[in-house]
Amino acid sequence: MLREAVRRVTTGETLPREQARQVFTEALDGAVEPALLGAFLAALATRGETVDEITGAAQALRAAMLPFPHDRPEAVDTCGTGGDGLGMFNLSTAAAVVAAAAGAVVVKHGNRAASSRCGSADLLEAAGLPLELSAQQARVVLEAHGITFLFAPLYHPALRHAAAVRRALRIRTVFNWLGPLCNPGGVRRQLLGIGAAARVADFARVLAALGCERAYVVHGAGGADELTLDGANAVHAVGSAPPRRFDAAGLGLKTAPAAALCGGDAAANVRLLARVLDGGDGPLRDAVLLNAAAALVAAGVADESADALARARAAVDSGAARRKLESWVACAREVRT
Repeated sequence: MLREAVRRVTTGETLPREQARQVFTEALDGAVEPALLGAFLAALATRGETVDEITGAAQALRAAMLPFPHDRPEAVDTCGTGGDGLGMFNLSTAAAVVAAAAGAVVVKHGNRAASSRCGSADLLEAAGLPLELSAQQARVVLEAHGITFLFAPLYHPALRHAAAVRRALRIRTVFNWLGPLCNPGGVRRQLLGIGAAARVADFARVLAALGCERAYVVHGAGGADELTLDGANAVHAVGSAPPRRFDAAGLGLKTAPAAALCGGDAAANVRLLARVLDGGDGPLRDAVLLNAAAALVAAGVADESADALARARAAVDSGAARRKLESWVACAREVRT
């Protein structure tokens, strides 16, 4: 199957969704030759993966992942594809905390940094959150506090079969797209950020094909995989999500360049997170509020951008967001012991 797929891709053909699913199923089973897998991934990346190819790959990884069962169908995830090269602060992670404090149920899926200095897992670990909770422990935390974190390596053991090839290639491949598409909690509401402006509509189609019921796929002005404050952000609604704009100027926030949203390593970013949650003013606060507002509309907690922004602002200004993070961390540490 993989050899035929390599032939098709290298001669300019595209793969139907079902064939892509079968090829990636074999790869995730460890049943393919590494050289062929490397050739296939490189050829796809060079040509550009189609909607059907990404969807098929995501279906394969979803079938291979360990599930996180829960009883919160309204749960939302906030996650970006990464790789924008901007070194930004973890806006989607901070937004998840604020959104949870404002009434959303959040099942956050994430990992350590791949191309940046601080991934969502790095930031939350620096904030005191234990990463390696069992699914049962993570569910206890979710039920108690309306937010939990699923550390990707615990739920995607099949990715080990592609790890050596990916390290050898040292290029972004379709696997770099899959994390936000494969939340082990099966969330059907989502705020998905993508650093490639040309792929926003494509990823909206992928989410729809995967059964997402309400989501926004966004690309930030300045090239970010999160909503930014520097002009018009690209926003594509999926499913029942109402068409909305999430731009700083239109919502009464001050504009600022993407450079004003840069972070550092985990130690630096946890200090920035504390500053935002403690009510500090500035571009980081506004960007976190903007992303939290989009998450709240995606979650169905609010329908209008302005209302969602007001809810996010109130969650921070009242101290609810700070308390949410503290209680989340304390509960996770308690169930881990």
